[in-house]
Amino acid sequence: MSRKTLAIGIAALGIVLAITAFLYFRRSPALTGAVINPPWAAPEISLLDQNGNQFSMTAQRGTVVLLYFGYVNCPDECPLTMAHLKLARQSLGAQASDVQVAMVSTDPPRDTAQAMKEFMGKFDPSFLGLTGTPEQLQKVWKDYGVTVEDGGETHSTFIYVIDPKGNIRETFLPDSLPSEIASDVALLLRAK
Repeated sequence: MSRKTLAIGIAALGIVLAITAFLYFRRSPALTGAVINPPWAAPEISLLDQNGNQFSMTAQRGTVVLLYFGYVNCPDECPLTMAHLKLARQSLGAQASDVQVAMVSTDPPRDTAQAMKEFMGKFDPSFLGLTGTPEQLQKVWKDYGVTVEDGGETHSTFIYVIDPKGNIRETFLPDSLPSEIASDVALLLRAK
């Protein structure tokens, strides 16, 4: 092989490597949760929070909503999830003000406004505990595909991530790392 052919081959390889590196570093970071593709519009929720204020999904536009279904007397999974969401939100720094965490009750007889206020207060006073009549809650559970049994103690455990445009983009399991949740929320906030 001549020196000229070898030089051309090395130059071509260098160009291919440079283009590959450029494309690799320019790619968009991907979401790490269970991505919903294509995203779908989050069903409307019209419930009261622990302070007696009306909550609606449409009023949340411009923020990322982390939506969970649970109950205040839960001994393990619900408090763990709220603790993870607290850590995820805290790690966002100034962006935390653009994130709303909300938990929809799966146990309406016991999840009173006062019980929700005390439960949410253990984690973050900005977290909302949403309650309503059994009929209102059943509609929300159905709209989000949440199964609730055994008086609310058995329920679906996904964390729904709703982007600033009101679309469900992904879900996380309760034991997901707070850093993964925070990273994805930051990506969605940058894209708004």
